[in-house]
Amino acid sequence: MKHPWILAAAFVSPVFFAACASGPVVPMPPTVEVSQFGATVITPEAIQFVGKVAIHNEMNGPLEIQQVDYGVDLHDSPLFAETFAELRPMKSHGTQTVTLPFQIAMKDVGKQIEDVLAEEGVRVTLRGTVNPVGFGPIAFQTTKVIPMPKIPRITLDGVRGNPMEGEFTVFLKLENTNSFPLTFGSVETWLRLNGKKYDLLKTESFSNVPAGGCGRVALTMRHNRQRGIGMIVNMAKNHSAEFSVGGLLSCQTPHGLFSLPVELNSSEPATPAR
Repeated sequence: MKHPWILAAAFVSPVFFAACASGPVVPMPPTVEVSQFGATVITPEAIQFVGKVAIHNEMNGPLEIQQVDYGVDLHDSPLFAETFAELRPMKSHGTQTVTLPFQIAMKDVGKQIEDVLAEEGVRVTLRGTVNPVGFGPIAFQTTKVIPMPKIPRITLDGVRGNPMEGEFTVFLKLENTNSFPLTFGSVETWLRLNGKKYDLLKTESFSNVPAGGCGRVALTMRHNRQRGIGMIVNMAKNHSAEFSVGGLLSCQTPHGLFSLPVELNSSEPATPAR
């Protein structure tokens, strides 16, 4: 038979050690790190960025963050400063990640073209402070250099079918002049036949183009009988089949998604693709 004091010790010990494990709340500032930072989309108008700042509560008790002040520098020149205050209370040893999206206009990049050319890229710094309640500001900073993608050479590389038929495919030749690979796709593409626009071109395939290499994108238009008759009337009225292909080509790079508006013209008749 066990002694009463042994049973009491067995009951009290887990409670005792649990209390010791939690312990008193010792004031301790959180740790802060930039967990992610980079470009997401590059267009002729702007470069979109996303920065993520992770805040780690090191205390055994709750923590509140008043706000996160942050700013962006372009080649060491300040662009803007903002404050993010939509923060939630943090639990013991919890982590809170703050997402900071922003964009830099290409006109601002153009103002520092000498620095861009000298460094062969756009150097962007995300900096700021996390302001926890009861503690002083905690600074963070990170820098990213985004190589500016060179515009690929895009040319018409033949057609298959005929605009008057049920299916018509336009092939584009893509030459990658960059030192990194590109993955091409196409969205919002269209065909303009004798000045009339037909929003029926779709990407048939994607093309992975290695650095310095060439690739091909196929754009296929499928239409119904009524639309086909309309195109026949169009061609008969104009006595020609002059067409242009346009839209927004997107290419994925190791440094973000590059979106490029494009329009290519051809006055040649439809011929089989090579």
